[in-house]
Amino acid sequence: MIPESRLIRSELTIRELALPDDVLLARKSLIRWIALSLGMILPNESRRLLLDILEVLFEFHMKNDAPTTKDIISRLTELTNEAQNPKAVYYHLQRLKDFGVLSRKKGRYYLGDGEGRSLKGIFREFYMRKADGAFTNIDRALEKLEHGYR
Repeated sequence: MIPESRLIRSELTIRELALPDDVLLARKSLIRWIALSLGMILPNESRRLLLDILEVLFEFHMKNDAPTTKDIISRLTELTNEAQNPKAVYYHLQRLKDFGVLSRKKGRYYLGDGEGRSLKGIFREFYMRKADGAFTNIDRALEKLEHGYR
């Protein structure tokens, strides 16, 4: 038997969701929809911190600004009117970094590689690169199955 968990490098979830007009009316609804469609959250997930962090990261990105952890925590506090747990914020930032959509250079965070591209370009390139990487070995396995066992 193959020890599957040892072989998994990463997982890629993309959901094809309807985009109703009411989602387009509210920023928070739109951010939740984006996170759900990109597999960053699960359906019916009730935790808000990741969504609030994404909102803050998107804001900074659209201003062409690269925030520090302190900047992110400060903006989160303004946005939510609540004190933020720095460890929880850092945990989610690290998860986004490990996932590959966030990078950190000299203490500042960037969506993507920090080249200042559009959000659409950053996420499309990230997911396409992940999918291409997955299909490299899938193709190899399928070719072996198709041609190697005749």
